[in-house]
Amino acid sequence: MIQEAENINIALREHQGNVEDWKKRDLLKHFHDMAEVFITEFKLKTSVPALTLETLRANHYGHFRLGRNGFGLLNEIAINEKHLSDDEPWRVLGTLLHELLHAEEEQNRQPPRTYAPRNNYHDKAYRERASSLGLIVDQWGHTQYQPAPSPFFDLLEKLDIKYPKQSTGDVIILPTKPGNSKLKAWICACQPKPIHVRVAIEDFQARCLKCGCLFTRK
Repeated sequence: MIQEAENINIALREHQGNVEDWKKRDLLKHFHDMAEVFITEFKLKTSVPALTLETLRANHYGHFRLGRNGFGLLNEIAINEKHLSDDEPWRVLGTLLHELLHAEEEQNRQPPRTYAPRNNYHDKAYRERASSLGLIVDQWGHTQYQPAPSPFFDLLEKLDIKYPKQSTGDVIILPTKPGNSKLKAWICACQPKPIHVRVAIEDFQARCLKCGCLFTRK
């Protein structure tokens, strides 16, 4: 059963889009518009989120807050402002979809979860749901992407949003920020500065978008 949007979340979205002296106004309006597109196109069983732009830890692209936040708002989704300046728009939208999937899972969980799980929210059901839309999420929440065609990239294509093109069968692997000590380090053949990535799987087979070579264990 889809949870109806709370009036305060709808009012917050309208307020964020109407504040003329706020530099984040256009960005929040864009993310609200894209959240609505994702909810509609992918038939997500979730409602209007309480979107915010925040300064989060360097290795956190965004977060979904379980339950109500300090203002009593439900379904808070935060996007890291550093993410906006460091990464391409398509990848930020991938983060937005990632967090919306958390909202969907939590809003439809029976019985509702009243505490944050110790090992985060990326259980098997969540990862399978993300994979069905083209997001490859490991148990720690690190996200890579299935190449086009996939529901996520097909929608970006429809909206004329640029994204990396790669051969079918390869995984689109992106550099990760420091601090992921549980992950295995791999390296490509780019020179003079090879790309370093960290992933959870032992049998990692992916090709670098720049040099075209497979990643090898560091």
